Amino acid sequence: MRWPVQIQLLVPFLSVVMLAILLACVTIAYLGTTRARDQQEENLRRVVGTLTEATFPLTDRVLRQMSGLSGAEFVLLDDDNRVQGSTLRLGPEEGASLARLPGEDRLKKLAARAAVVLSGRTYLGGRVLARRSSGRPGWLVVLYPENQWGRVAREAAYPALFSGAIAAVAVMLLTTMLARRFVRPIQQLGNQTAAIASGQFRPVDVGRRDDEIRDLAVSINQMTGKLSRYEDEVRRSERLRTLGQLGAGMAHQLRNAATGARMAIELHQRDCPAGQGEESLGVAMRQLRLMESYLQRFLGLGRGRPTPHQPLSLAGLLEDVVALVRPACVHARIELQWQKCAEPLEVLGDREALEQLLVNLTLNAIEAASRQGEVSPQVIVELVRKPCNRVLLCVGDSGPGPAAETRDRLFEPFVTDKPDGTGLGLYVARQVAEAHQGAIGWRREKGLTWFEVELPLVAGASA
Repeated sequence: MRWPVQIQLLVPFLSVVMLAILLACVTIAYLGTTRARDQQEENLRRVVGTLTEATFPLTDRVLRQMSGLSGAEFVLLDDDNRVQGSTLRLGPEEGASLARLPGEDRLKKLAARAAVVLSGRTYLGGRVLARRSSGRPGWLVVLYPENQWGRVAREAAYPALFSGAIAAVAVMLLTTMLARRFVRPIQQLGNQTAAIASGQFRPVDVGRRDDEIRDLAVSINQMTGKLSRYEDEVRRSERLRTLGQLGAGMAHQLRNAATGARMAIELHQRDCPAGQGEESLGVAMRQLRLMESYLQRFLGLGRGRPTPHQPLSLAGLLEDVVALVRPACVHARIELQWQKCAEPLEVLGDREALEQLLVNLTLNAIEAASRQGEVSPQVIVELVRKPCNRVLLCVGDSGPGPAAETRDRLFEPFVTDKPDGTGLGLYVARQVAEAHQGAIGWRREKGLTWFEVELPLVAGASA
């Protein structure tokens, strides 16, 4: 059986409050009724005392005036039980029935009186000994309407009961509103957790009230953000794994093709000695060897045999990279500037990996500069010494820069603004930089987009 939180909050609280209101109302009503009846009896007792001890004649007029003050009806009987005065019109039989009422010296409690029916109306009646001015004793019959006696009690009890009913309704409305106020955010959090379970990682409104429910909403939003990031990471990992599985077969075939092309060029150079000095054939050979190296590294991923790092000259590395990409710049009519550094700078690293990093950055710069549509696009490669034994490998271009929607996620996998791009070049570049205890970043300055790779120099390198 389902037991909602709203009912759990309402039932105990309302039970206690309703019981308290009921007890208070009943107590107040009882005390009010008792007090009202006591006051009415006291007034009646005073009026009866005045009539029974009066030294003036008790005429019908006097009895009617006293009836108006007390609300009771009076009948005066002589010692022979004959009616001498009355505020009611009585028949002979009714007068005789009054003579049978028990007599007493003073009026006692009305609630203990016998009921008398006169002319179809019920009274609480009693006889009180009256001392008249003539010296002969008589009887004063006091008749108090029974319905008026109940009306006095109701008038005293109704205000308390009415106030209690209003208080009960107000408490029910207030507790219902409070319960809904607490239950509604809990229901929203429940819906949010159900949405999270179905894979929808949207944050929930935390509200403006600083309470425990808001803390719970903040915690759920934090969990939602972490799950969203975990999902992105899992998706990237799955895509990378799938890409690796598909690329392994392609890499094997491409490596064989690159090896065949390289061997064909070598045979051509051996058969045609006149063309051995051409720069284009040398660049082609180097590109094919580089392609073979990349494909071989790709096929060796995950085998647990990392390439050892060795000291290498950055100037020589950049010379080779510039020589590799210069034909692409000439073909695209892009000015390539290579600003050398006068001092020898060495880093400890994997030459092929760093060469792949710099080639990726330079080719990206060439492609970006060619998209600009300028009269004189340019690409700049720099080597800058930094303090604390660090060095910057800088590649700048005159292109428009990264798109606004990808600027903050350039180095994440599969993030690209190129129609035919894979989004893996800068991701691989970041991995290579981090594997060499370095970092990679970018900036936009004076119309140029700069990608900078910071690496540590070999200890003892010349300043």
